[in-house]
Amino acid sequence: MSEYKGDIRNYGDDVSDLEVSPFEHLRMLYDRTELHKVQDKLNYEDKVQLAYYDVILLQNAEKMVENISKVYDFNQSTEIPLEQWWWHLDKMIKGDINFGISSEMGKVI
Repeated sequence: MSEYKGDIRNYGDDVSDLEVSPFEHLRMLYDRTELHKVQDKLNYEDKVQLAYYDVILLQNAEKMVENISKVYDFNQSTEIPLEQWWWHLDKMIKGDINFGISSEMGKVI
């Protein structure tokens, strides 16, 4: 079992729960950044699971932006690289940036 499986599962719970406080959803973005930092240490199963939860986040993006915007100004995300797309959900729902998931043998992005 991967040492990050619990962190990924917690992230999955957060992206699926639309009833939590905006502060909890903001923390979710920070948690996703921490997972991004250790992506090289994730095994294939972890990467697939993380990508699955990312898709759920994207499906819920409008509601997430609405909730998080109560406590966070997404304009502050301009210095954050687009590879950390979760900080740019506002731009994604407007169609200003695109998101894609690709996979290849042994790798999920």
